[in-house]
Amino acid sequence: MGLRSLFTGGNKTASTITTGRTAKDRLRDSRNVRKADASTAAWLRAGGLAPRKGR
Repeated sequence: MGLRSLFTGGNKTASTITTGRTAKDRLRDSRNVRKADASTAAWLRAGGLAPRKGR
């Protein structure tokens, strides 16, 4: 393995490259997004930024 391959990443194989997030991470993220969407929808139903006086 030469010095050039160290800098260009030529020594990486499919087994050494990280795949990113696990299924557990994706599940947690999707749960968080659904929770945020639900709270945003509830906030909008309640009036959002509209003034609350006079309701």
